[in-house]
Amino acid sequence: MADNKSLVAVVIPVYQSVMTDAERMSLKQCMTVLGKYPVIVVKPAGLDLSALQQQYPALAFRSFDDSFFTGVAAYNRLMVSIDFYKTFTAYEYILVYQLDAFVFRDELTQWCAKGYDYIGAPSLHQHEFDAVPAESAGIFANALSTRRVVLNGGLSLRRIPAFIRYLKIYNTFYPAWKGNEDMLFCQEATRLKPMKMFMKLPPWEEALRFAFEKSPAASYKLTGHHLPFACHAWERYEPAFWSSFIPVNQ
Repeated sequence: MADNKSLVAVVIPVYQSVMTDAERMSLKQCMTVLGKYPVIVVKPAGLDLSALQQQYPALAFRSFDDSFFTGVAAYNRLMVSIDFYKTFTAYEYILVYQLDAFVFRDELTQWCAKGYDYIGAPSLHQHEFDAVPAESAGIFANALSTRRVVLNGGLSLRRIPAFIRYLKIYNTFYPAWKGNEDMLFCQEATRLKPMKMFMKLPPWEEALRFAFEKSPAASYKLTGHHLPFACHAWERYEPAFWSSFIPVNQ
């Protein structure tokens, strides 16, 4: 890591000024657990978040064109843009923390120290693996071992120099990416053999200790009943499981 770089910043995409209760809780937890790091809100240029800045004076803000925040496809375009990552070249890593995530403890520097270019919660884009019960954890493990795994981008650690390099090479040889942005950095990085050497990814077993997303009950059994660093989409996938660990009334 270059001496003039800071190690890591937390980057929070915010699309609108009014948050849900769960989003407010997610942000509060992020600031409580990870507030010692630079926390940067990524937002549409036309969105006024002065009230949020008053509530959390430590927040920094980076604005991008409003067109990147009009929907999922637009957000994907932003997240595969080299210019997005160039905004954060003062840092070696960024932790993308969407407000449907929840962090349990500060292990951020430890995960940076592992040297991966990209880490996210391992999952499969097949509905039968969205809520595998704990007693069938072996089925989930087998699927993660034998199929192409998606490392979800909603809560993900990204190494800035690696992402800029990867996108420069990809854009030179392949058509513009049209799908979900996280699939470009994990599934395509393994499917396209020339790209494999440019993105260092963790095995799914280690990624599961970074974050849970789909099938959290099965994931919890696979980690020996240890919570990960954080989780993503806890309201969507088995919220009853998370009710024991996330204080919804805080």
